Amino acid sequence: MPGTMPISSMVATPFAFALGTPLGLLATYLTVTGLFRSVAAAVGEARPDPVAGLLAWGWRRSARGRRVLRDARDREAMEGPEVGDRIVLPARVGIEGADLVVVASRRKPSWTPGTVLDCEGRWFRVGDAVERPFAVGLRTLYPLTETKEAEVFRRVVPYVLPPVPPTD
Repeated sequence: MPGTMPISSMVATPFAFALGTPLGLLATYLTVTGLFRSVAAAVGEARPDPVAGLLAWGWRRSARGRRVLRDARDREAMEGPEVGDRIVLPARVGIEGADLVVVASRRKPSWTPGTVLDCEGRWFRVGDAVERPFAVGLRTLYPLTETKEAEVFRRVVPYVLPPVPPTD
């Protein structure tokens, strides 16, 4: 049986090359991904190379994250220091059709149009927010309209109403 050993070891040689050497791993990768992309193209789907696609996705995600951070930093610079909310009368800031206006130094993501504010027994519906530059920085203005008791509230946010200015 000494003559059968070299023949049986030759059967494993392609697998040893394909999985055990850098050139073999590259050739195996290119063969498998090429076959996968060919089948995908045959059924009408465009598929990128997995590694190149993963690298491109990572680069886009990283760039998007950097852009979001830069935009947030720029917006904070425009807004200036964070201060407490103020209540003003709508005529003072040129907004019509509201009972009060909240002047906020930062956006309030939960205050979408139609949101109802529970102000310790008083109920106000939030209108479309307006952004305006002031001497102290960019401010977001939220027009508030007092609601009737018979309305249906879908989204209620508790809020402590700052002191309301006297009417002129």
